[in-house]
Amino acid sequence: MRVERRNLFVTLRMLRTAGIEAGARVVGERIHVFLKNPERGEPPLAASFGGAHIVRAADWLAACVVRYYPKSALAKVWSVILSATAALPR
Repeated sequence: MRVERRNLFVTLRMLRTAGIEAGARVVGERIHVFLKNPERGEPPLAASFGGAHIVRAADWLAACVVRYYPKSALAKVWSVILSATAALPR
């Protein structure tokens, strides 16, 4: 089974469709990504990655959503996956 790497642009579109404010911009040779902090008045969650690490930027966004937006569809899917893999024999 081949697992596709996460796509930053698809991830951003998915988050925006879910009503989660997220974005990315390229400055020089770096990708800057942000996610709206769910805590009112707090600054956005933000990170910067080298231009060659666009998949890491997408993974970072997804991980932040799972942690900071636990009621989101993405977090619920990851919870189901985690539960299913925990039941597998080791």
